[in-house]
Amino acid sequence: MNDIQKSYDELPYISAAFAETSPARLEALASFLSLTPPPSKTAKVLEIGCSYGGNLFPFAIANPQAKVLGIDLSEVQINKAKELAAQMRVDNIEFKAKDICDFTDADVRDYGKFDYIICHGVYSWVPDMVKDAILKTIKLFLSPNGVAYVSYNVYPGWKIKDTIRDCLIFGTKDIKGETAKVAKARELLKVLGEYAKFCQKDGNASQIFVNFESLKFHIDYILTMNDSYIAHEYLEAFNNPIYFKDFANSLEKNDLAYLAEVGLEDVFQSNLGLEEFDSYIDANFSSRIEKEQMLDFLTNNIFRRSMIVHKELVPNDFSVNIGVNELCKLHISADFSKTKNGYLNIKNIAMKPEYNWLYQVFTDVYPASVNFADVAALLKDDENAVKSAYFGFMEILAADCAKLTTYERPKVVYEVGKSRLKERVRGYFEYFSAADEPVIKIADELNVPANFSQFDAFIALKFNGENSPENIVKQTAKFAQERKLEFALKNGEAIKTVSKNEYQKAAENYVKDLELKLIDGGFLENF
Repeated sequence: MNDIQKSYDELPYISAAFAETSPARLEALASFLSLTPPPSKTAKVLEIGCSYGGNLFPFAIANPQAKVLGIDLSEVQINKAKELAAQMRVDNIEFKAKDICDFTDADVRDYGKFDYIICHGVYSWVPDMVKDAILKTIKLFLSPNGVAYVSYNVYPGWKIKDTIRDCLIFGTKDIKGETAKVAKARELLKVLGEYAKFCQKDGNASQIFVNFESLKFHIDYILTMNDSYIAHEYLEAFNNPIYFKDFANSLEKNDLAYLAEVGLEDVFQSNLGLEEFDSYIDANFSSRIEKEQMLDFLTNNIFRRSMIVHKELVPNDFSVNIGVNELCKLHISADFSKTKNGYLNIKNIAMKPEYNWLYQVFTDVYPASVNFADVAALLKDDENAVKSAYFGFMEILAADCAKLTTYERPKVVYEVGKSRLKERVRGYFEYFSAADEPVIKIADELNVPANFSQFDAFIALKFNGENSPENIVKQTAKFAQERKLEFALKNGEAIKTVSKNEYQKAAENYVKDLELKLIDGGFLENF
């Protein structure tokens, strides 16, 4: 364990937020799956392996009545997280440097049970005794109707990545220091990638024995990642992917149960959609766990993001039945872009054209949420339209392209004397406006990454309910011109700004776009 701590202290991850881990989303999904999870707004939340707290701060800031605890093995990261909490004035969050194997009742005396427990990017990267401690902690400290989230690498998809990892560990075994190891690993990746490319040539017999196309694909992706990712994903002492069936078996031993994947892919893609193969799976594999494992084999799955609950909440014959009542529990925010060929979701994936009218409804009110019951009430005189809306909602959920909550989310625009940057988020933006090299990444209240630069964060603080938009533009132009800063288009291309008028026009467009980002992230509040 000391080696793990040392490597993270020497080359830590920048601590990011992950939308799939948001307690608000976990609450919404569990409700959708007919459970009765605790309200996330007043929840007690634990994150195992919290790093600098980047995944906890957005939730804690947005939910002042919640109580949040983050634990991590790295004292360096925990001490910094404590410093950030004080600096950003987040008063409902606590951090402890703690080995999960030594986690006891004394550590949670002020919390009791946790309604949501998050363990992202940890389970596969620790020895078996720690894996066991993680599940034991979830069983012991998860509230009766609570939901836990665990992510982990899985076989068979990780088999070829194991080959890459083994090669990198072998090739860097004599290198001292994490930074030097990563530099050597990048060199090895390039050599391995070039060889894989050579072996893809027609007529090369070696391609019969090794899938060099897949090898090259993974290598190319790894080379785009930062040093901390390579160090902790491919050079750590521990990275032990498992088969899903073995994970489910470990849950069973701890009186826990698998609920579903947080992306709902196992709900909306519960089979291959190929009758010949699906009928074979149904005839030969009786349980839901076995069917999931078989699908992992057939799709070469590499990663899972699983929701876990107490065993008694999921009977052996558990099946997901989604009707109108379940759908009405969700408030959904989704944005779509209209093209000449139809609508694209936020992942730039084309949506089914028969629901174009519904995508436009979502886009018109975004980031405000839409509830199926409200839409159905408006369409109650047209049965076919209600049916279309139902299937359209399901299509949006199946595409995993929406923000989900159990409560309504409003759209707040900036108006002097009426709205402002949320008071609780000011400290958060102050940090990002002052930090040249922030150790956490900015995200909205639902843990969705938000694209704000240091300058964006600085100007966002001007949206205080007192400055008019015109005044914010004036301040922005003056500040940028004095420091000879360049404005950029959305594609990153710099805008030519030489004269005062050019700076003024560029600043107007910039402030307008920044306001849209603040609205999109739910960073504004009425007062």
